[in-house]
Formats: sequence, C-alpha cells, structure tokens
Amino acid sequence: MKKNTYKISLILIVLLVSVFVFSGCNKTTNQETVTPTPVPDTGNQEQEEDETNEDADTDTEEGGTQTEPEVIKAHYGTVEVQQDIIYSEDFEDGQTQFTGRGPAKVQIVDNQAGEGTKSLYVTERTSLWNGATVNLTEELKIGETYLIEAMVLYEEGPDTVGIDCKLEKNSSEYLSFASSIAKKGEWGPITGSIIIPEGTTTASVYFETGYAEGELIDFYIDGIKIVKEIATVDRGELPSLKEVYKDLYSVGVAVTANEISANRQELIKQQFNSLTPGNELKPDSVLDRAICISDPKYDDNPAVDFSRVEPILEFAQEAGIPVRGHTLVWHSQTPRWFFAEGYSDDANAPLVSKDLMLKRMENYIKNVLEYTQTNYPDLIYAWDVVNEAVNPSDGAPNGYRSKDSLWYQVVGPEFVEKAFEYARKYADENVKLFYNDYNTEDSARMIAIYDIAAGLKEKGLIDGIGLQSHFSMENPSLIDVESSIRKYAELGLEIQITELDMGLTENTEEAYLRQAKRYKRFFAILKNLKESGNVNVTNLTFWGLSDDISWLNKPDQPSYPLLFDKYLLQKPAFWAAVLSPDIPLY
Repeated sequence: MKKNTYKISLILIVLLVSVFVFSGCNKTTNQETVTPTPVPDTGNQEQEEDETNEDADTDTEEGGTQTEPEVIKAHYGTVEVQQDIIYSEDFEDGQTQFTGRGPAKVQIVDNQAGEGTKSLYVTERTSLWNGATVNLTEELKIGETYLIEAMVLYEEGPDTVGIDCKLEKNSSEYLSFASSIAKKGEWGPITGSIIIPEGTTTASVYFETGYAEGELIDFYIDGIKIVKEIATVDRGELPSLKEVYKDLYSVGVAVTANEISANRQELIKQQFNSLTPGNELKPDSVLDRAICISDPKYDDNPAVDFSRVEPILEFAQEAGIPVRGHTLVWHSQTPRWFFAEGYSDDANAPLVSKDLMLKRMENYIKNVLEYTQTNYPDLIYAWDVVNEAVNPSDGAPNGYRSKDSLWYQVVGPEFVEKAFEYARKYADENVKLFYNDYNTEDSARMIAIYDIAAGLKEKGLIDGIGLQSHFSMENPSLIDVESSIRKYAELGLEIQITELDMGLTENTEEAYLRQAKRYKRFFAILKNLKESGNVNVTNLTFWGLSDDISWLNKPDQPSYPLLFDKYLLQKPAFWAAVLSPDIPLY
C-alpha cells in the first residue's frame, strides 16, 4: 500500500461576478473552509472551457507534483482548493494491502494493466459483495470528503457491467463511493466521492460488480488514487432563502446522514427552515430484520431502528430546523421480506395475509411515530404518509399502482386509506399528513391523485398534497404545472413542493442561465399563486443541497440540477430562486 506519497495544491480563482441585490432580503457574508463532494465523473464541473496548462506542473519537496494556480470561469464567488493524495496503488512493486472480500481471491498479475505493467485480478467470487477490499480506517477522517479514481476491466460476460466502489462502515453499513458502467475488454474509469459520516469507527474501501447475465464475473483494478479535497469558499453577500420567503412559505432541503458535514450544516442553517431526510426515514432504513426474525412476537409488530436517521434529527433539533418526515408507506425502498411470511428474505417466500399485513402496517407506523415524537418532540411537523400510490398506466381501477406495489397486491387499494387512518391515530395533533407523488401535472395522474385526496379529506385524514416537482429543462410545461396546482388547491388542502430539482446535463454558463430562467418562472408562479389567496402553498423543498450529491447523477452522465455547485458556490439558479432582477424570465 502506498499512502501520503505526495500532495497536490490547486488554487481555483473563480471570477467574482457582480453580486445580485434582492431588495428586502437579509444577507450574510459567507466565507468558510469546505470539503466538497465532486460529481462522480472525470469532467471538471466548474469549467466552461478547459484552460489547464498541463506543462505547468512542478516538482515539490515531497517528490510529487504541484499544479500551478489556474484561473477558470464559474459562478459568483471564489474558491481555493487543496488536494492531498492519501492513498495510491498501481501494483507495480508487486505488493498490495488489498485482500479478497468473502471467498474472493486477489492477485497481482502482469498480463493486464491500465497503466504500467501490473494490475489486481479479482476471482472466485460467489456473491455480489465478494470483491477486493482494503482497510483505510487510519487514512479516512470523519467529516472529510474524499475523491476516488481507478481503472477497471473485465474480459468475459455481456457488453457492459456495472462496477461499484463502496465504503464499509463499522462492518455493518455499506455506502456508495463510486460507480461505473464498464465495457467488456476495455479499461475504463471509475470515479466518485464520499463524506466520511459521523460515528465511523472502521472504514474499508472495496470493489464489487453486479450480476452479468446471471453470472459473477472476474475483473481487474488498477491505478487507484484516493484524494482528500479541502476548499476555502467565499460566496460574497448572499440573501437567505428562508428570509426571502418567510411571509409566504418555508424553504427546505433534503439531506442524507452522510452529507451532514460542518460546512454543509452552516449553509443549511443560513438558507433553510425545513429539513427532509432523503433516505433515512424510508422503511428500508428503519426496519430491523435481525430483530424481526428473532422472536415470533415481532410477527405482527415489526422492529425498528433509528440509528441511521438520528444524526439528521440531532442536527435539526440543535439547529431549530423543523423536519418533514419522508416517508411511511411506499412501494419502493420497502424490502420484500416485510411482506413475507416469517419476514423471510427468500425471493420466493409466500406473502402474508391481508389482515397480518395491515397489523404490520399499523404497528410500523405506530412505532415510527411514537419513537420520533417521544425522542424529538415537536420536531417533525409533517409526514408523507403514502408516497407514489398511483400509476394509471398499470391499468388498475382508479389509477392505482398495482404491478410493482406489494402494498396493493397484498392489501388492495384500501392500503392508502388505512395508512392515513393509522397515521392520524398515532400522530401528534399538530402534525400534518400528506399524500406525495411525482408527475403530478400529468392529466391521468392528476385525476387519480385528486380523487384519492378528496376521499381522504372527506374522512378528515389528510392535510395536504406533496408535489415532487422533478423537472427537466424541457418538461413539464410550467403552464401545466400551474394549472395542476390550481386544481389540487380546489380541495382546500395545503400544497407543498417536496422534491424540487431541475435536471441539466450541460456544464456551461449558458446552460446555467437557461436553467435559472426556468427556475425563476416557476418561483414567480408560486409567488403569484400564494399571494392570490387561492392556493395555500406552505413549503418548498429542494431535493438536495448541491449538484454533486443529486440523485440524478449517473455513472456516465453527471447532472447539475440544484442551486449550489460541488463547492457549495451559488449558481445562477440561486439568484433565480430569490427572484433577482438580474435573471430574466425569458
């Protein structure tokens, strides 16, 4: 193993463009040291044009290289970036600290190499998780962000295979670090980043693949480099989103526990007054199968574990930021074993009866609400009780999702009403209950959602409708979006924009400006709707803080959908969100 072999210091001087002033806004000066999490791709997110001078590298006293300062065009603010290589491995000396994970075997070979003459060969895998692993507990520090790059190759199998690099935390949690779609017979890159979360006592980095046409394949790894990147950012004067809209609605952001680093916490506290756990309150994060199968008494009363969400709730409580709970009942990210007899994880295990599943549902909702309300009183102000229960293309009556929903298949369409009934039964009096869905401006989906919400309202079981609002640059039409919001508002329920982002795959200032104009039109629509008095918009939440951690990023295609870039610098979209006059509508 090679570590601390050299240091790269890179200063990115980002042009400080005129800082927009939004009348009536409170402003804060934002200068801090951050540990950014770049997009898992080899491209430079910040550059409009590649102005790097490859001949500018000079030797350092440590024997490595130091890159000369580089001037690039980017957003509004400045950032200085330092990169320290904390681990590298090219296998050229014939030695490695990598070992086989599970029964997998690793060996250094000289018949394949991404660079030089040698690489690491991984064989004898019997399960997906078998691969190559290295313990880096001493090298990876809590709260720091690390970038990884390596090369991977496989020779037998289908034309493409997904290859992943993950972090094993405390021998019990498995966090995504990097991913790639590899092509057979070609060395290809695998890149990504991760923030080492609080509570990490041991950390190992490992590589694995998915099934390739039903078979587990052998693969090679080479050119591994892990870099710690620290950036000092000056955002200039920045209005606060929560202050801009304090008289209209709260403004929130979704986060995961791995993203709650110190620099992100500060920006969140400055900008937002609502927080949504992105994954940690979903059933697959909360359900505890090991306890569920330990005693028959859990057969109708599933055990729950909140260790994954506690860092988010602790931060929110300390910062005084109210939380949206997301989500209690969902067909996705709910494991099949939750519906199976004896909580069996066998793919062919028989499913339980409707009556037993309803008992599990009620007790699950009861356990989640009682725990959060007891340990974090008055913190969670709303819940997405049911998420994405409609899909008219499935052909089920009343537009219900049926083909991939075990809730529908085991309980039937009444599972929605039952979920709200149980949530109302156990939720504190001041907690609002929402139905949440996507593509809510689509006419067929709108009819189904409207009818479900109307029925729930008649029985006093619902307080609002959550519109996810995952937009692209072309769709949906904002005219359709406005019309759908007006339609839902006819029910007299609260309307919340729960998962806002705007997919963008072009990394240019021109594209960022187009995105900003579309964002501004949407925010102008919401402002007008709220001020009209006919639409009760009570919250708008962005689905992520910065581009690099967006769910829209793909191994072969990064996305830039949010208000802040990978260095947490504000983009034109931010100024659009505060309705700055410097961002035109068209």
